[in-house]
Amino acid sequence: MAGMKMQQSFSVKKYISWIFFAIVFVFGIASLIYSGFMSYYSAKAVLNEFTVSIQDYLDNLTDNLLVERDFNRTIVASDPNFTLLSTEGTSDAARLPPIYNLRQIIYYHDSTYCVNMFSDSKKDEVYYFPTLFPSKNILPYRDAYHQIANNATEDSAVFGQWFHEEVGDEDYLILQNQKGRMTLCSMFSLQKYTSQFPIPSLTDNSITSIFSPDKIISSKEALEERGIGLTDLQDGVGASHLVLRNGNLVLSYFIEECQTGISVVTPLSEFVLLASERFVMAAVFLLLTVLMFVAFYTISSRMMLMPVLQISHFSKEIERTHDYSISKPSRFKEVQETQEALVSLAKTISELETVRRAEKEEKTHALLQYYQLQTRSHFFINCLKSLYGMLENRQIDKMKLMIIAFSNHLRYLFHDNISTVPLSYELREIEDYYQILSLDSGKIFLLDVDVEESLKEYSVPPLIIQSFLENSFKYNDGKKGMVVFSVKIRTTVENDTTFLCIHMQDNGEGYPKEVLDAINQRVKYSFEEHHVGINNLKHRLSILYGENYSFAFYNLPSGGACSIISIPLDRKEGNL
Repeated sequence: MAGMKMQQSFSVKKYISWIFFAIVFVFGIASLIYSGFMSYYSAKAVLNEFTVSIQDYLDNLTDNLLVERDFNRTIVASDPNFTLLSTEGTSDAARLPPIYNLRQIIYYHDSTYCVNMFSDSKKDEVYYFPTLFPSKNILPYRDAYHQIANNATEDSAVFGQWFHEEVGDEDYLILQNQKGRMTLCSMFSLQKYTSQFPIPSLTDNSITSIFSPDKIISSKEALEERGIGLTDLQDGVGASHLVLRNGNLVLSYFIEECQTGISVVTPLSEFVLLASERFVMAAVFLLLTVLMFVAFYTISSRMMLMPVLQISHFSKEIERTHDYSISKPSRFKEVQETQEALVSLAKTISELETVRRAEKEEKTHALLQYYQLQTRSHFFINCLKSLYGMLENRQIDKMKLMIIAFSNHLRYLFHDNISTVPLSYELREIEDYYQILSLDSGKIFLLDVDVEESLKEYSVPPLIIQSFLENSFKYNDGKKGMVVFSVKIRTTVENDTTFLCIHMQDNGEGYPKEVLDAINQRVKYSFEEHHVGINNLKHRLSILYGENYSFAFYNLPSGGACSIISIPLDRKEGNL
């Protein structure tokens, strides 16, 4: 009905797909948010649990240090043996029993990671049990113990608080208190303590380390391999205990009282893997949900869209193969009926298309024949007059040449079913036409043709050069001397397409301005009264090549007309 607007169509498959993908998109966003939330809290839970275990470890270490500190202070402050030894004037004989008693007390108190040593500054005596000595190379340790005792007599000696001291290959925490001439020194080996009570770690590849304010005490080389230095460990001290350095998670804890820190360095990838284990079930649930969505979409699509898709595929198959038989009938009766209707419709369309194509070809051929044959009758009359004149003058040889050239021209001109011809045929026609013009006139006129031999097999429209040869002969009277009409044919490439470029020029008067303005216009589908030859050629080029050709007409600076025509390079040959 006139005035009714056609309703816009849409694809059911696309509509269902849009709904499905919209649901999947919303669910995916929600899943990402949920996964991020779970990842954050999983990582936080892992860190909290690890922090608890580390805090327990630190508490135990602190308790052990407090025990050693209290023992040291108690002995120095209230033990009668230590008091007697620190009193001036006590004889050597009187000193022996308290030394023995004090050594026994220390012996039963010492552990595998802490020893106590007391020294007498007046007698340069040092008393200790070599519990922490290695099995070999004990001399450096003995010297270090005596040096610690000597340092206690210096004015710069530190009392009442823990400090670090290197003993042999180990690092000790030292706490010393003094009473009179006696000093009691508690020496706590951090290496032996951590060996007996390992520092907790997040993963097997975690590096545990002990550090002081001025150096890394343990695992220094392993940390350096990962690009971790003392500054990185200390960055975690204070308010922030967690830093990321060189792809490693650095957790540092510091005990102010003993100026000792503990650090755990874990590769971030392993920490992420460790944290991800906590939401694996959630991920599995999300995956199963997505699979259920996909399964639902697949089943619903098949049940709802299968008939439509079968019809669509069948239509495309007919269009592609032009096979109007049903090779695979559908199992659905309704679809079978639709397939039969489509086959009948496709046959009808094909028949109509064949008729339309035949009519179009017939019309195109008629137009080509019209434009090719549209010429002025006076040319033929002049040729006949020339032949008559030659007959009267008994120029039999010249007349023979004229008849042969004229008959070849007529055969070429009136041959039917020709849209293109090999370039070699067109060049032969130009030679015949040139001979007609030369025999018919006494004008000095030369034809110069420059064509590569390999181009002669390519196709061109008939009479593509003839009109320009005729115009050059007709409109140049030769007053300036001999007229030369040159034809040069080459190939050019433009936008990855190869064209045959026909370049024609003469040394005559050139095109008048009004003629140039007229013939340089694009083709118009009307019957022109002027410039018939050139305009007919442009009509034929438009029919054969559409917009895929070009032309240019201009006058040379030195004088003479120049015409350039470019057509697609085509090897298809016509028959003549």
